[in-house]
Amino acid sequence: MAPPFPAVVFDLDGTLTQPGTTRPAPGVVALVETLHARGVPLALATSAGTATARRVLDELGLLGCFGSVAGRGSDGLLAGKDAVVGEALLGLGIPHAAPGSLLVGDGPADVEAALAHGLVPVGVAWGGSSADALRAAGATTVLEHPDELWAIRAS
Repeated sequence: MAPPFPAVVFDLDGTLTQPGTTRPAPGVVALVETLHARGVPLALATSAGTATARRVLDELGLLGCFGSVAGRGSDGLLAGKDAVVGEALLGLGIPHAAPGSLLVGDGPADVEAALAHGLVPVGVAWGGSSADALRAAGATTVLEHPDELWAIRAS
């Protein structure tokens, strides 16, 4: 069975975790584990430091699910979300995202980075931005719960 999506890039704070915490957002651990089990290449692109992101993923029990973890370096490099998403894709060995690849995030910067890299921009309503703000930035879908991701079809 083919994976349901060519690749999925996630944001961390406000997407995988509850905003401003390291606690998982309800339903995201099961979603990530299921995507991984179905063979979907997963990447994390965060404005947090890469070491911090890896630690949080490890605490969530999800580090092994991600083929690539990209964030702001301790020297401040890759501070822009667009650059971080590009680095995350390169970490998966994907210089250009296949049609139907997703970026799931909670803010307009996530949506803008998705569009810059040809990813389907998917917003999450449990993060830091309103559904209206995400749609205004260009999100094609705003999830109320992680399980709603399965309704999106890769094109």
